[in-house]
Amino acid sequence: MTMHEAGLTEEAEISNVQTWQRLAPTAIIYFILKFIVTFMKQGVQNVAVFGGIFVAAGDNRSTVIFYVVAGAVALLIAASILSYLNFRFRINKNAFLIQKGVIQKKRLTLSFDRIQNIAIKEPVYFKPFGLVIMALESAGSAQEEVSLAGVPKSLALDLRKTVLDAPTPAAANPASEEESQESAMPFIHQNNGELARYGLSNNNIWVFAGLAAGAISQIDDSNYLRVFDWISIPGQYISTDNPFMLAAFSLAGILAVVSLLLLVSVIGAIVIYHDYQLSHTQGRFLRIKGLFERSETSLSESKIQMLQVSQTWPAKLLNRSHLTLKQISFSSAEQPEMGKKSSKFIIPSLTDDQVSGLVAKLYPDLPWNSVIFQPINKLYLRKLLLVDYGLPAAAIAILLSQLINAWWLLFSLAPILILPLMLLHYQKQGFWSDGRFGVVRTGVVGHKYMIFPFHKVQSVEIKRTPGQRRQNLSSVVIKLAGHTVKIPYITAHEAAAWRDHILFKIESDTTPWI
Repeated sequence: MTMHEAGLTEEAEISNVQTWQRLAPTAIIYFILKFIVTFMKQGVQNVAVFGGIFVAAGDNRSTVIFYVVAGAVALLIAASILSYLNFRFRINKNAFLIQKGVIQKKRLTLSFDRIQNIAIKEPVYFKPFGLVIMALESAGSAQEEVSLAGVPKSLALDLRKTVLDAPTPAAANPASEEESQESAMPFIHQNNGELARYGLSNNNIWVFAGLAAGAISQIDDSNYLRVFDWISIPGQYISTDNPFMLAAFSLAGILAVVSLLLLVSVIGAIVIYHDYQLSHTQGRFLRIKGLFERSETSLSESKIQMLQVSQTWPAKLLNRSHLTLKQISFSSAEQPEMGKKSSKFIIPSLTDDQVSGLVAKLYPDLPWNSVIFQPINKLYLRKLLLVDYGLPAAAIAILLSQLINAWWLLFSLAPILILPLMLLHYQKQGFWSDGRFGVVRTGVVGHKYMIFPFHKVQSVEIKRTPGQRRQNLSSVVIKLAGHTVKIPYITAHEAAAWRDHILFKIESDTTPWI
């Protein structure tokens, strides 16, 4: 491979990158796919444009569509080539310098100490050329701030080592050579069976259901009629006078849809997290995953603000939990979109022993297996009944009663369905602290634990509604860098004790929070 073809040779030293460099010409493929993905994310509007052209074209529809598609492809290729030609990067002693943009030129400076994630991705179209995508995510960014697409893998690994070895205020104590070699081995390696469990028990099924509902809402009236005609075919084989047959058919249809969504979720989990490996060395986590695009992501412990342990009700049935390492995520008035979306460092489908081991690696001083949670005040049940469960249930009951005219049935079933969930919700609420760490538990059937060290807290606030004030109760709102934890309905004395101790810990603890 020549230097012109690869952009940089695999033997390029870091010193050579101190001058402005181009990506490999193969990066044009990356820019093409990036534009296509952006186009698809705006699918409804874009389809509407093509639909308008299709309707207005009349008898010359085929010719018009051909020229529109040909023009779009030519524009896509031209924009991708220009994006490649205008992209430059180099490094100095402690920062990446990036120049990019076609119409609007941009120059970015990304210092090493702001980088919290470094992902090296190896898509299938780069693999034959020995090239990768090096994605750099800075603290507080809503998405990858910089992607160096089409650099040799050896150079990407050297650049990552340069960034991670750069001194920072929160740098971890260097490990011994034996500790480094031992901890570099993956301590979590998930096979496809575990990833299938993750696909069955995560919340992606609701994401797919929302996407399907959005797609269905775009179907016009004529297509709706065709769908209804197709659905009505089984009516020839069942008696419409038999309500049990209709109920059975409806239930079978619902189960078929849910099964399809679960299958899609399982396939997605296996593709995204294929051959999942997690290792830990010298204060950093390294994650490797992906079937069609192998991705290596390195995350420093100092960038982790909170550990979240989640167990949905399907995960509870499978006796598994899913962990998320919560990273720094800011929002600002100038960039309100920041903080709404951040990359997720997910560790899927873990047993209780694996959860305990990972908590011990991240927080070795936390006595996780001996945590006993304090309950919140029982008056919280009143809020659940009147607001969180009562109002939605009443709205649904009124809506359905208008459809089937059975008020008595709905209002008699509502307490049977609501009260157990409400009691489970209350029982799962709890909080614990040993003066150094805080753990807050929520959930209904499953659970969610939010674990955080007090020195990571940015601010703490006590809130009291008029009803809480009369009962001498308060809620504590704890804010970390981009994340919020709330302890509702505890005594005013407990709330003040949490606030005062956290504020004291913030001022007295010299451990850097980033």
